[in-house]
Amino acid sequence: MYEGKFPHKRYKLTLEFLKKHISIEESILDLGVKNPFTEVMLSEDFKVDNTKGEDLDIDTSAITNSKADVITAFEIFEHLISPYTVLKDIKANKLVASVP
Repeated sequence: MYEGKFPHKRYKLTLEFLKKHISIEESILDLGVKNPFTEVMLSEDFKVDNTKGEDLDIDTSAITNSKADVITAFEIFEHLISPYTVLKDIKANKLVASVP
C-alpha cells in the first residue's frame, strides 16, 4: 500500500490522539477497507470494524446500521463526491477524521 514509505510519524501522532480522546471500551467503525492503520488500532486493543469497500457515495448502510460509538475517517472524505451524504448519516457520538 505504501511502497516503502510507511507513514510512521503520522501513525504515531494519530494513535496518540486516539488514545487521548477515545477509550478502548468504545467501538470504532473505520470508513474504508481494512488497512495498515486498522492493524495498529487493533494491536492497541481498540475495537475496530471497517466498511467493506462499498461506494459510500451510493451506499451508506454500513454507517446507518452501525452501533459504533466512534466513526473514524482517515483520508477518505476527499475521495467522495459528496461527503455530506456520509456525514449526515453518522449517528455515532464521536467522529475522528483527517484529510490531506
